[in-house]
Amino acid sequence: MIKQTWLSLFPVLAAAVPPAAAQDGGAIEWSVTPYAWFPDTTVDLAFRDTNIGSGTIRFSDVLDVVDIGFMLHVEGGRGNWSAFSDITYVKTSDTTERELLTIDARNEQNLVDAAVAYWPGGVGSPLSLFAGVRYSGLDGRYRISLGDAVLGTQRSSEDYADALLGVRYRLDLGDRWALLTRADYSAGDSEGSFLLRANLAYSVGQRQQNRLLFGYQHRQAEYRDGDLTLDLRLSGFMAGFEFRF
Repeated sequence: MIKQTWLSLFPVLAAAVPPAAAQDGGAIEWSVTPYAWFPDTTVDLAFRDTNIGSGTIRFSDVLDVVDIGFMLHVEGGRGNWSAFSDITYVKTSDTTERELLTIDARNEQNLVDAAVAYWPGGVGSPLSLFAGVRYSGLDGRYRISLGDAVLGTQRSSEDYADALLGVRYRLDLGDRWALLTRADYSAGDSEGSFLLRANLAYSVGQRQQNRLLFGYQHRQAEYRDGDLTLDLRLSGFMAGFEFRF
């Protein structure tokens, strides 16, 4: 699902870059950033605007049920334009034992930000503004058993595509240190989401072309599925490594 979404968006993004980039004969500047995020998650679930459940899940508890997870940011551009994709994939599984019943849960989350960025001072300068699409795919599967007998199964699968707008700014703190910030908002199929991020970056390598990143990220999103509304708030430490070439 995530691969199909990215492949469908890539031609649109690629087409947006060459006209402006053609004015600059330089090579395309690339950055690839694998990173990790360790958030605590607050969940509010409402039925017809009446809260029916809420709670906070600590990252240490989430870690026990994560089967697969990865996060990756890829960006390329030259002149005043670039295109990027920020991809998150998480697959979890958990079994809850009740007095008589057993509930097996399998969940997948596919999150993709795909955007075109404009750099007033040129690619690599402190300020960039971006616009694009935020895709969220949520797939949950549940099986309820009594002993060895399966009483029933249920699946909830929803896709949300939102228009995305945001800004990024870099504050240089010295020869090697910088503060990287990002803020964005999206809305469309979902009820709206926003992201706030701040990372300290330390340049490494012979030409100081790469960066070690560590900081904090907050993300909030609200999804509606019929009469049900899911409000998610995720906040926590993040770290990564940016390869630039």
